[in-house]
Amino acid sequence: MTTRHACFLLILSAVAVVASGCSSGSNNGSNPGPTDAHAGAGGSTGGGGATGAGGSTGAGGATTADAAAVAACVNIADDLIADFATDNGLHSADGRSGGFYVYGDVKGVFDPPKDGDNPYPIDTATGNTNCSGPGSFHVKASGFSAWGAAAAADFVPADGTYKGTYDASKYKGISFWAKATAPLYGVLVSIKDVYTEAAANPTALDPAIFPCQYVYAGATNNCSPYLVKFGDTQFPNYMALQVDTTWKRFDVLFADTQQDMYNAGFHTDANQLDTKHLTGMAIQVNAKYSAAGVASANDFELWIDDVNFIE
Repeated sequence: MTTRHACFLLILSAVAVVASGCSSGSNNGSNPGPTDAHAGAGGSTGGGGATGAGGSTGAGGATTADAAAVAACVNIADDLIADFATDNGLHSADGRSGGFYVYGDVKGVFDPPKDGDNPYPIDTATGNTNCSGPGSFHVKASGFSAWGAAAAADFVPADGTYKGTYDASKYKGISFWAKATAPLYGVLVSIKDVYTEAAANPTALDPAIFPCQYVYAGATNNCSPYLVKFGDTQFPNYMALQVDTTWKRFDVLFADTQQDMYNAGFHTDANQLDTKHLTGMAIQVNAKYSAAGVASANDFELWIDDVNFIE
């Protein structure tokens, strides 16, 4: 199996559209939120078509900027995770299935609210015009003042009482496009594997490697998943990245991931994301934290589209 490395970083690929705007401060929230037990089983399993080649060009033909945007789209059907063209489902390539869902701390609410295990609705009118067009995963969250809220997906269905695992070792990372109604601070992207997933099947674990997950400060097995934060000094390559009001592509490379330094507890053995046994991913917006570490709500409205693995 692969060796393990500390915390998960988000980086822009050389072929990606450059993300403008930067965060002026660290997003050093004290935790990445608990591992959500929701297996995404209620998500639609619609296959979703391959990411489109881009929006139609005007009568005068595509401009240089248009061509650059289209070139930045991932157009490999087998690499598509979700494009939300018809529903929240994962593209059914290579055994992947299920759907995107939302979760957050106990203090906030989503609009629309979660409806049990029913599929979370998409925004059929709004989508990434650079690539697949209409249809995106839309999250509007308010009042999440304990740790925050997230959009997430499990890559394969649960195996009985445990989350299933997906072999992503042939890939380098994950790419997605996003925009918001206002520039977002406190954004992190986490990748879950069997060693940092509370609902992972223990039979998939190497007994020589210590498993841990976000539980509570002081627990002997407390840690964060492998992740990256935008605008945080722990992740210098990502200090300039920020989700803002325009569609931009963000690439997350597995090799750059780390565990969050603000969550005590780390792997003591091979400490690298186990890409051969991933359970899922999450795009999270942390609550705001004062200098004294007091959390408050960080309300946001976010659209996510064209999620792909990167070869």
